Amino acid sequence: MRWFKPSLRNSISALIGPHMRADEEDVLEPVRRAMLEVLGEDGAQRNPALKRRLKFMHDAHSLWYARAELVAVLSQIHGEALAVHRVQGLSPVFQGLIPKALIDASRIRRA
Repeated sequence: MRWFKPSLRNSISALIGPHMRADEEDVLEPVRRAMLEVLGEDGAQRNPALKRRLKFMHDAHSLWYARAELVAVLSQIHGEALAVHRVQGLSPVFQGLIPKALIDASRIRRA
C-alpha cells in the first residue's frame, strides 16, 4: 500500500512551489521592483495581497499576467487611463523574458 497518492504528492509539490536558481531570481528582480514601484504605497495599502504575490511570483509569465490586477488597483486610485499608461510602461522590463508577441499584443492600437 502506498502512503501518498500521486495526486496528493503533486499537490504538495505545487504548494511548496518550484525552486528557482539564483540567476533566474536575479533576472526577475528588476521586473518585481518596477511593478512594485508602479503599485506604490497607495496601491499596496489597497491591495496588500497583490504586493505579496508580486514579491513571490516565480516566473516572468506570472508577473506579466499580474499586470491586469495591477491596472485594476491603480484604476481605483488614478483612473483607468493613467493606470493603463503606467502599466504599459512596464513592457520594456519584460523584454527577453516573455515572447515578443505578448508584448506586441499589449500595445494600444491607435487609428
